[in-house]
Amino acid sequence: MEQETSLLDIENEIYAEPASTGQRFANYIIDIIIFYVVLFAVGTMIGLGYVASNTSFDSRGSSLTGSKFVDYILIYSIYILFYTLFEGASKGRTIGKWITGTKAVTQSGTDITWDDAFKRSLSRIVPFEPFSAFGGNPWHDRWTHTKVIKVRK
Repeated sequence: MEQETSLLDIENEIYAEPASTGQRFANYIIDIIIFYVVLFAVGTMIGLGYVASNTSFDSRGSSLTGSKFVDYILIYSIYILFYTLFEGASKGRTIGKWITGTKAVTQSGTDITWDDAFKRSLSRIVPFEPFSAFGGNPWHDRWTHTKVIKVRK
């Protein structure tokens, strides 16, 4: 009897209903807002570091760190870390996915690994990647052999 239940659970995971386009869009909007809050907090800490060290803000120009290149590296690193930590620690969920009742899983329906979470996060920094969702299957899903499913109705 126990074996039948586990086989049924596996079958349900594999054939789980894909998240709707609306849910995926809501995930993106919620997560990007939270990311900007995190980015603002990091920027505030860097700014406080400048104040504490008596460094003039004018010496940095219009850049956060003094170099636009370093700014981009910092922002993309935080972006990758943000998604990797959320999806890796929660086995495929971000705050947006928690709110919408969805989860990232492998194509076979199993929980994603830290490696999968990192690859998904890395894929998200490709230019125009968010627009790939208009085709129904975003690049960060295709390239990492993952998908987003509904975990509650």
